Amino acid sequence: MRLVFPSIPVLTSLLLLLGIVAVSHATAQGAALPPPDLREYEARVAPLLKSHCVGCHNAEKAEGGIDLSRLGPPAEAARRRGVWRRAAARVAAGEMPPRGAKGLSRRDRTRMVRWMQSAAEHLDPNDPTARDPGPSVLRRLTRTEYDRTVRDLFGISFDSGREVGLPGSEGATRFDNQAAALTLSPALLDKYLAAAEKVTEHVFDDPRARKRLLVPEPEAGVPEREAARRILVPLLRRAYRRPATPTEVDRFLKVYDTATHGAQGGGDLETGMRAVLKPVLISPHFLYRIEQDRPGAGPQRVSDHELAVRLSYFLWSAPPDDALAALADAGRLSDPEVLEAQVRRMLAHPQARALTDGFGIQWLQLDELSRARPSTEFFPSFTRRLRQAMYDETATFFDRLRTEDRSVLELLDADYTYANAELAAHYGIEGITGRDLQRVTLRPEHRRGGLLGMGSVLALTSHTHRTSPTLRGKYILDVIFGTPPPPPPPDAGLLKEEKGKEPRSFREQLALHASNASCVGCHRKLDPLGFALENYDAVGAWRETSPERPLDTTGELPTGEKLRGAADLKQVLLKRKGEFVRNLAGQLLSYALGRELEDQDEHTLRRLTADLERDGYRFSTLVVGITRSPQFLYRRGKP
Repeated sequence: MRLVFPSIPVLTSLLLLLGIVAVSHATAQGAALPPPDLREYEARVAPLLKSHCVGCHNAEKAEGGIDLSRLGPPAEAARRRGVWRRAAARVAAGEMPPRGAKGLSRRDRTRMVRWMQSAAEHLDPNDPTARDPGPSVLRRLTRTEYDRTVRDLFGISFDSGREVGLPGSEGATRFDNQAAALTLSPALLDKYLAAAEKVTEHVFDDPRARKRLLVPEPEAGVPEREAARRILVPLLRRAYRRPATPTEVDRFLKVYDTATHGAQGGGDLETGMRAVLKPVLISPHFLYRIEQDRPGAGPQRVSDHELAVRLSYFLWSAPPDDALAALADAGRLSDPEVLEAQVRRMLAHPQARALTDGFGIQWLQLDELSRARPSTEFFPSFTRRLRQAMYDETATFFDRLRTEDRSVLELLDADYTYANAELAAHYGIEGITGRDLQRVTLRPEHRRGGLLGMGSVLALTSHTHRTSPTLRGKYILDVIFGTPPPPPPPDAGLLKEEKGKEPRSFREQLALHASNASCVGCHRKLDPLGFALENYDAVGAWRETSPERPLDTTGELPTGEKLRGAADLKQVLLKRKGEFVRNLAGQLLSYALGRELEDQDEHTLRRLTADLERDGYRFSTLVVGITRSPQFLYRRGKP
């Protein structure tokens, strides 16, 4: 038997990659690592960056979103953990510097990656960023949050946001609740004014909503203005998600006075409250989740009322309920045991389905399924009902992780799914009847289990008449691992045939396309992942052969791992479960905070990942860990 060893560059890349994984695992368990050598950076690493990297990663180009020209002095540069983590993986795999650029010697590549690793993974427990809650953001209610807040406030089911055309998903960020996307333009303010008008009309046209608003009715001998005050105090308490100040109450009473006794003539209690309601609904304290800045250096604890709002909109996309508000009023919510009990109560509540609808659907890109490209012209079975069943399968699967507190690793592999008769038939699963989803136990011959066996994911990563290995590979890198490839170059174009030759297979056509120097780097990562899923057609049905072209499900990753189909790919994902869990923790933390994560969030991300591994990867462990984090409990102080 002859032993075959990988080439030196491949072996080096594998060893470096294994080093990164090993170091990440060690730090997740809390092991101390030596700090990065600042003299090594200044003497050797910085010159290598300048000569090999800054040409593309500078203030003007910043390819991949990385600018290496403004790292600052060594001590400051060493704290850019996010930059070094991304750079180390790409340099280790030989992707950087790209082909055609000035290459690194093996010795320089090893030196650079080792220093990047140490900078990315070392955490000093005395580092002040360990408790830094990060930047404070001002968050406007999303359309979903706005509608649920109106419904909670008045008990009406009227969708005011849809009625006046409030924007839904802002599209500028992965999640629609990110503060960076929630700006307020003059045109949008006009829509909120129109929405306030519509809501006011519905409240006073609905007897139950009117009665809910005007309780308590004026008592005998109680002046109407005093009755208005008694109505305003709880109304503002619910609308502002905190007790209103006497000054705020008096300001709205002046509006009431103008409406009932002003130049327009007299009016009754209802007339006055109609006039008051509209400015309440366009107040910044209603439209925004406003928190008070606190003076002093270092992190400052948020108030119990602010914590209640953070918690309720995180888990329910709605304002605090009576139980949460009462604890905030009593100043008890910030007690760690009370807080955890409330988190678990709210997670078990049906309203926590909002976590699936808000976070899960957007993270998994399931909201793109309605625009999935496969056509019934080429795939007649891909009907609207089947598409809906696919959506419901994935949404239900994710939501049961919450309701049953299951392991998040089941998103990668599971021995069950949810299907109705039509979806089960599409999957080749027998014995399922009815239009309602039911839990289905999977067997090996079903070739399902986990996200990459679900029709929703397979369909939304396909083209009109065929699969797309590139889109499927991109989904894995982006959604599963949180390492999306850079956008394709403007001249990437479509698949082309080589002049004078007839490509024998779809794979050969894609290889011709990917041979472009500007494309090859990404396709080396994307295509092997996608080709491993070629046994699933464009709408997720299993196939052994293709009538148009031979199926080829083999591939080799940049790390040297060989794939021979979906089963091998699943094993690769499970080997890298630490990367998946870290990405999921980071995505949910970003969703909870309403902002992109930054370097100072690394301490919390490490702790969340370690807690998940220790606790069997249970869904509740991640949610509770986020609500205990400095980022969730504190704001940066204002010097």
